[in-house]
Amino acid sequence: MEMKTGGRAKFHFDNVYEEMNRKVGPYIIYQIGDLYCEPGYRVPNHRQLVHEISYIVSGSGVFITNGTETEVSKGMLYLNRIGEDHEIRSSENEPLRYFYLGFVFDSKASLNETLSKQKALFDDPKNRMAYDGTGIQDLFMKMFTELLTLDTFTEVMLEAYLTQILVKTYRAFSQKKYRTYKVNERDTDQNRVYDIVHYIDTQAENIQNLAQLSRIFGYSYTHIAQKFYTVTGEHLRSYYFKRRFEKAKEYILKGHSITATAEMIGYKSIHAFSRAFHGFVGMTPTDFRKWAEENMEKDA
Repeated sequence: MEMKTGGRAKFHFDNVYEEMNRKVGPYIIYQIGDLYCEPGYRVPNHRQLVHEISYIVSGSGVFITNGTETEVSKGMLYLNRIGEDHEIRSSENEPLRYFYLGFVFDSKASLNETLSKQKALFDDPKNRMAYDGTGIQDLFMKMFTELLTLDTFTEVMLEAYLTQILVKTYRAFSQKKYRTYKVNERDTDQNRVYDIVHYIDTQAENIQNLAQLSRIFGYSYTHIAQKFYTVTGEHLRSYYFKRRFEKAKEYILKGHSITATAEMIGYKSIHAFSRAFHGFVGMTPTDFRKWAEENMEKDA
């Protein structure tokens, strides 16, 4: 992704290897980074030199490839290929933040089944956008940490995380993880609710509105909520918020700032996040961090 831009970025963590010498396992990284846009920010049309994976962290916008516009929002994956014309426009109301990875496959690497499938994914132009980017956000952040740390094991960890990003991207485009149920004697309420629980457990920070479960599972939200309560004895909304704030606690314990944590679980206002966090946890995010640090010191 060529970073000649219109407007300004709130921040931009960018790592470019123009000489294409950043070899990581069977891949060569050209560019990797985190771009948080101002309203209306624009990446002008440019020709792709490498394959690119974009993961939408928050906000919304439009990705344009070879003249075709695609609206993107939190949790989505978007692929570009070598030789394509590409541009990006951030929303005015919900500024876009996304992680990106530009790379090529190392032509000297031994071709195995895994690489063959990954190459096939990028060879097929129908593979453009996927909704299920489960786990990819964390992997990007781990790669960023390694690029800042640079110790003895950095290369080992970079290859591990990069491989996982490619595998999870492949799965997002090749698997239908969550069934659309049809009523039959084997289609029990327990099975439906189990899949809903699993979806919320793995996607809590990517769910912008519980109503989107209707699209995933093929039932009305009211029906889903009723079945969930019947099977679990817990309200769907209550379970969702519990998992959401458990995820927030995980991010805080991993060292992410309160602002970044709020954004990653879908809050536009840090004040709204702090109030909601206090209501669920019983203390503010800052107090929770202090409490966790004090307890870790005691354990040490």
